[in-house]
Amino acid sequence: MKDKKIIFMGTPNIAAEHLKVLIKHNLNIVGVFTQPPRKKNRGMKIEQTDVHQIAIKNNLQIFFPTVIDQKTISKTKNLKPDLIIVVAYGLILPENFLNIPKFGCINIHVSLLPRWRGATPIEHALLAGDKKTGISIIKISPELDAGDIIIQESLIIDKEIYSDDLKLNLINLGKKTMIKVLPNIFENKIKAEKQDKNKVTYASKFSTNDRKINFNNSAETVLNHIRAHGPKPGSWFIFKGERIKILKAIKGNITGKKSTVLNKDFLLACNKGSIVPTYIQREGKKAVSLEEFLRGFSFLIDDKLNA
Repeated sequence: MKDKKIIFMGTPNIAAEHLKVLIKHNLNIVGVFTQPPRKKNRGMKIEQTDVHQIAIKNNLQIFFPTVIDQKTISKTKNLKPDLIIVVAYGLILPENFLNIPKFGCINIHVSLLPRWRGATPIEHALLAGDKKTGISIIKISPELDAGDIIIQESLIIDKEIYSDDLKLNLINLGKKTMIKVLPNIFENKIKAEKQDKNKVTYASKFSTNDRKINFNNSAETVLNHIRAHGPKPGSWFIFKGERIKILKAIKGNITGKKSTVLNKDFLLACNKGSIVPTYIQREGKKAVSLEEFLRGFSFLIDDKLNA
């Protein structure tokens, strides 16, 4: 297996973690494709992607195409890859590119396809209250996340897990499964299965407004919302004109008029039930525990939320 030439394509941390495990197993990575360095965050400093940084540390050849054109296809052919592995790359790959490697192009996707095709499957699984999720390794097709399934591994979603920890669990599962399946791919022992088109759901990207908490929903739905977006970037609501983020929360034990503050402990009423923020952040301030938050925050019982 170590004589096979592999191209890796990816951009964020989730991809970098998969690249690191390929390097750890001494696989022959002949090229790394990632997004070019760009200005990011408040300081607008030019930053390299996580995959770029790992590739530099390991002296791997790096490519930064902004489009998969004929020039990129020619460069890729010159590398003579046996397999291309893609994890959260950020560009759609055309069919004439997918046909380059002998063993094709595969993608590691963090959902049980065909459920949650798209960019944010982890958040959508939590938002929907899914009981389980997992990873899918698929043959890449021109249609997004629609390729035949090579292998899937599932895990149960803990009722109290947040998106960051679920992401870590799925990364670890993806790395193990990728290394396990590679020998079978190179030995042509794969029997891929078509995805069931009747079960397709899509995980579209979230806007800032999508992360606003709707207290007209049940406490369970609100908690799922907070888990899906927490602890970063966080769900939020408006209180007396100020945007406040709830990064973590638990279910409350009393009920009352929805979208109001129920007691001096800042219990927040939902349509059915209530929630207690446990980790909270005021606008322009650092994130703190509820106890610390309440020391410098004034409010009255029955104050309205999102008013």
